[in-house]
Amino acid sequence: MPVSLPPTFDLWSEHDFCTYVSGVIAAAQQAGCQFLSVGAALPAIDPLRVMAALMHASGQTDHFYIEQPHPGEIVAACGRVAATVATGEQRFQALQGFSEQTLNHIWAAAPAEPRVFCQFAFRDAATTAMNRAFLPRWQIIQRQGHAFLTLNGRLDGLSSSEVSLWQDWQLLWSTLASVLETPVSSPPPLAIALPSLAEQSQSFIIGVNRALKLLDEGLLEKLVLACTTTIEHPTGFNWLGTLQNLRQQYRNCYVFSVGSNWQDVFLGASPERLVSIGDGLLWADALAGSRPRGQTDHEDQTLRHGLYHSPKERHEHQVIVEFLCQTLDQMGMTCEFSTEPRILELSNIQHLQTLIQARVCQPIHILEIVAALHPTPAVAGYPRATARYWLSHLEQFDRHGYAAPLGWVTPQGEGEFIVGIRSAHLQGQYAHLFAGAGIVKGSEPEREWQEILLKLQAMISALA
Repeated sequence: MPVSLPPTFDLWSEHDFCTYVSGVIAAAQQAGCQFLSVGAALPAIDPLRVMAALMHASGQTDHFYIEQPHPGEIVAACGRVAATVATGEQRFQALQGFSEQTLNHIWAAAPAEPRVFCQFAFRDAATTAMNRAFLPRWQIIQRQGHAFLTLNGRLDGLSSSEVSLWQDWQLLWSTLASVLETPVSSPPPLAIALPSLAEQSQSFIIGVNRALKLLDEGLLEKLVLACTTTIEHPTGFNWLGTLQNLRQQYRNCYVFSVGSNWQDVFLGASPERLVSIGDGLLWADALAGSRPRGQTDHEDQTLRHGLYHSPKERHEHQVIVEFLCQTLDQMGMTCEFSTEPRILELSNIQHLQTLIQARVCQPIHILEIVAALHPTPAVAGYPRATARYWLSHLEQFDRHGYAAPLGWVTPQGEGEFIVGIRSAHLQGQYAHLFAGAGIVKGSEPEREWQEILLKLQAMISALA
């Protein structure tokens, strides 16, 4: 557990900074800690712009960004002090072990809030690069209009630790000054049309018909089939501009970006939280059932009414609620939720949503819950093992980070993880887009394909 100490040094004085840090290093050594976190309050800033500027200035492109639905918390982290990768069925346990080992050996000076950031692939057998965790060098948290910096360092080569931390500290403040002086500019979205998806359409509809047969045979209650398409642009894609567009277009979603270099970024605007834990309370989202938004208020209301009263959509949604509650109950938590779902309205689509709450009475690490919940019926199907088996046969591509968890962990084992849907994987000149649709009894193949197109177009409209 980190130990909090009051900051008493002058932020702008190298002598005071190094004297203070030297004392903290000595205390950290005595406590057997391997890492050090120094914190400070920041002026009003845009964490995303500061993170991007730090990445450019330092050349350290590891980053994690997540912006909660307004009004919420923004977390921007970049650089790397410690990191690990994992694969296979034990990947969640491996990253949990890294998180605990790292965060339990940090000496933190208030108001530092050290966190470890994690990303997972959808499938156990995915490449290790998609299952990674890291402790960032710089971390900015903004909440309720206030911003706080956490600067992390490793206590190796102790003779140069004060100097190294001072250099990182100064780089942050010089970067902050340049960002505050530079006007905001966002590149416009690229004029990209939805590409021809004739082959994907045919494959997807065949998959839906096969899924419907499995449903009729009683082997499945639900199967979530996904589709992917790749867009190429000769000049490549601007990940920062795309992220800024997502922020503007999807204020009711979790806007996120994670990557280890400029040419390999996974980003999107997800409406779905998997789980969060804080102050002894757990929250999880059941999100399933959808309709497009209408062009007029009357059309919008008609579509909303149809979604809310559709037996097919309500059944699809109830499968998610029951799975989440049963899984959490098996882990010793009693769930509370409204018996009637609400409508979550996004800019281009609307969903049935149920918010689930449970009190955490016994210590449990959030990654234990993430491991138990992933993949939920909202992104795979139900029963889960059968759904995963059929997805491996019906989907002729790797989902990579699509529909997988990503989030952060605190020293107390709390944190927040979302589901990486409504997303794209940017790799140089290529943007790989993903979308999925839940198939239950009563699903119509062509209608499910139209839902896929709607979700793909939403992401395309944000590409910069």
